[in-house]
Order: sequence, then C-alpha cells, then structure tokens
Amino acid sequence: MSHKKESLLFGAHMSIAGGLELAYQAGESIGCTAIQIFSKSNRQWAARHLDSDALTAFKNAQTVSTIQSTIVHASYLINIGAPDHATHSKSVSALLIELDRCEKLNIPYLVLHPGSHGKTDEKTCLDKISDTLNMVFEKSTTKTTILLENMAGQGSSVCYLFEQLGYIIAQSEFKRRLGVCFDTCHAFASGYDFRTQHTYEQMWNAFDAHIGIHKLKAMHINDSKKPLGSCVDRHEDIGKGYLGLEAFALLFNDVRFFSIPKILETPRATLADYARNMDTIKKLIMPKTWKLLDRSESQQ
Repeated sequence: MSHKKESLLFGAHMSIAGGLELAYQAGESIGCTAIQIFSKSNRQWAARHLDSDALTAFKNAQTVSTIQSTIVHASYLINIGAPDHATHSKSVSALLIELDRCEKLNIPYLVLHPGSHGKTDEKTCLDKISDTLNMVFEKSTTKTTILLENMAGQGSSVCYLFEQLGYIIAQSEFKRRLGVCFDTCHAFASGYDFRTQHTYEQMWNAFDAHIGIHKLKAMHINDSKKPLGSCVDRHEDIGKGYLGLEAFALLFNDVRFFSIPKILETPRATLADYARNMDTIKKLIMPKTWKLLDRSESQQ
C-alpha cells in the first residue's frame, strides 16, 4: 500500500531584498519548511525584468533548499473588482505579470486579495472578480494556481465570507486553477470563531459547504489585535491577540492540514520575531501529532 507523505509545512513571509534567492537562506536559518515571498515590489505597479541570472540563481537555491514549499503573494495594489476602468486595467496587467513571474520561478501558488467594491456593491464586485479571473486565465497558460485569500471585511473589501469565495469559484470557467488561502486573523475579524473544538469544527464545516475543503491550499497564520467580528485587519503575535493559543493548537494538530503550507505574517517581521512565533506554535503541537508525522514519513 502506498502512503502519502505528510510534512509539517510551516514558515514565514521572507524578504527578497538583495535577490529573490536569498529568501531561501533566510527561511532555512530559522527552520522554515515553507516560505512566502513577493516576486517584485508589492507597493509598485512596475516589475523589474527577471533576467536569466536572477532566474538561475533562484532556481539553483530552490533546488538545493531544505524548504519544501514556496508561494508568492501578489501585489497589494491589485484590485480586479475595482469599479473604475483605470485601476481595473492596471490590475489585470499586473496580475498577468505576477502569473508569468510565478511560471518562470516554478511557483505553484499565487495568493491574491480578491478585491474591493469602492462605492458600488458587493454582488457587482464579486461578478467582476469572477469575470476578470476568467479573462486572465484565458490569456495566461501558466500552471500556477491563484489562491483567493479570505479577507477581514475592512472597508469595502469582499470575500470576508466563505459564501463569497465559493460564489467566485462556482462562477469560474477555470475552477481547477483557483484555490483558497485561509488567513486566521481575517477569518476571526470577519466573524468566524474557532477558539473551541466545537466552533473550530463548525467553521471548517461551513468552509467545506460553501467552498470545498479540497480548495484549501495555503494558510496565513496570525493572531488578531482586534476582537471577533471587528472587521479590522490587524495582525498580532501568536497568543498575544484575541484569538489566543487554543485556536492555533486546534489548527496545528489537525491531521488534515499537515501538508498545507502555513505562513506567518505576524507584525514586526524580523527573522527573530518569526522564529519566536514559530517556537510558540511548535510548543502547541502534541506528541501524538509529531508521531503521526514521523510514522507517515517512515512509511515511504
């Protein structure tokens, strides 16, 4: 009988200052098995050309690294649900560039904030996002999957409800090229309580009903500075916010999610800060969970 190898894929968002390839060295230095990066400046529309030297350096680092999973986060400027033509047009172009860069870098997942409606309405925005994704996928032949991130509900952002994410995917003509990145802070801020075993199970049952658990491909791991249902997106160190440690204990001991990359986006974001938060999480993982991981790997 064959066994699927299960690994704890866990790490943090790494800086690309000095070169994309240096993200691997930084991640390895604090014990990451998964990392997230930007492939370009996340605050600018323009993207520096990925020349052959940069690609070679990145792929060489990728090949020899002990890090098993790398994902890219798209620029925060992108809003494919934007009501105004200029922003929407720039967002489409930027998203196509992001997908092209992921393809060249051998990155399987691109995390995307779905969008915001400005002064229009949520339904119009959701339809525009779905239509735009269809257009983007028609133009791009990349193998990279776009992961729509659940949002906190701050301002006019959409996709703070699982129903909204499920709606976009259901309307898509390219369902296999879409997945979801689950952000713990965003979910809690938008009203999903998962601090007890009962509410934890309720939340994932709702996720499965509206989206499908098979669409969950990555996670952002953050505590919340603001209380349940605040709709305010403010990340906090693990165990120091309103979510607390129990929610993360439930998440990291859930065998379904061993092999889903989990990425810290906690504040301050130095390597020491990330290492401290990783240690906090690892202390929550029960011995029986580690044994299950060891057993699944030994059966290969």
